[in-house]
Amino acid sequence: MVQSEVEDAMRRIQETHKSVIGVIVTNNDGITLRSTLNETSTNYASIVTQIVEKARMALKDNDELTFLKIRTKKTEFIVVPDKDYILITLLNPSIESNA
Repeated sequence: MVQSEVEDAMRRIQETHKSVIGVIVTNNDGITLRSTLNETSTNYASIVTQIVEKARMALKDNDELTFLKIRTKKTEFIVVPDKDYILITLLNPSIESNA
C-alpha cells in the first residue's frame, strides 16, 4: 500500500465511526509507523504487539491469527495483524458506532 493510501484508510476509519479514538499502524517489532494519536500510541503499539506475538505463539501450527479484540472498561482495541504490519484501532466502548 502506498503511504497516502494508508493515511486515507486511517482517516476513513476515524471519520466513519464516532467511537474511534485513534488508529495505529505498527511493524511486528512494535514500532509505530503511522498513528492518529500522540506519543501514547508508542505505548499501545508496544504492548499490543507483545500480545499479538503471544497469541500467535499459542496458536502455533493449529491456526492463523487474523483478528483480536481486547476490551477494558475504558478502551476497546481491534487488532488486525498481517504478515509485516499490525493495524490497531482504539475505540471508546461507551460510544455507539454510527456504522
